[in-house]
Amino acid sequence: MSKDTILDATRALLRKGSALEIRAIDIAEESGLSRQTVFQYYPVIRLIFFELSDLCQTALQEAIGAVDPTEADWEIRIPEVAAAILLEDSAVNRQVLFISASQGRGADAVMAETRHIVANVFQTRLAAGTSKYPSYRDDIAYVSLTLFNGLMYQWAAGILSDDEFRNESSLVVERVVQHGLNHLH
Repeated sequence: MSKDTILDATRALLRKGSALEIRAIDIAEESGLSRQTVFQYYPVIRLIFFELSDLCQTALQEAIGAVDPTEADWEIRIPEVAAAILLEDSAVNRQVLFISASQGRGADAVMAETRHIVANVFQTRLAAGTSKYPSYRDDIAYVSLTLFNGLMYQWAAGILSDDEFRNESSLVVERVVQHGLNHLH
C-alpha cells in the first residue's frame, strides 16, 4: 500500500537526518513513488509526522495497557515499557513526537488517550484496594505522568540522551511512589 510505503520512507529519512529537511520530493525518491502520490495521501508533510506520532502513541497505549497492576512495583513498569517503546526507534519517535506536540496539535492532543490509559491502570489498582497510597486517588497517576511527560519532551527536544531518558524515566516514578506525594508538596 502506498501509505505504508510513504511512512516507511519517511522513517528512513528521519533516521538519516532532520524532519525539518524532509520534503515531498525526498519522500518520493526514498519510496520510489511519485511526488503526486505523496501529496495525494498527505497534502501537508507534517501530517505524515502526525500519523507516525499517532502510531507511536498507539504502541505506547498497548504496552502501558498490558502492565498488570497486580504486580509488585507495577507503577515503575509503566515508564519502563513506555521508554522501551519510545527508544525502539529513537531517531524517528523523538522527532515525530516533538513535531506533533509543537506544530499545531499540542502535547494534550498527542498524549490524551495515553494519559487516559495510564490513569485506568492506576484506578484498577485503587479499585482492587491494593494501592500503596489509596487516599491520593488520581494524584499519583497525575504527578507520575506529568513528570514522565516532562522527561519525554526533554528527550524529544534533544536535551536528554536515550540513556538519560531511560534512566530518569524509571527514577521519576520510583521517587513518587516510594516517597509519596507529601515530599512533592
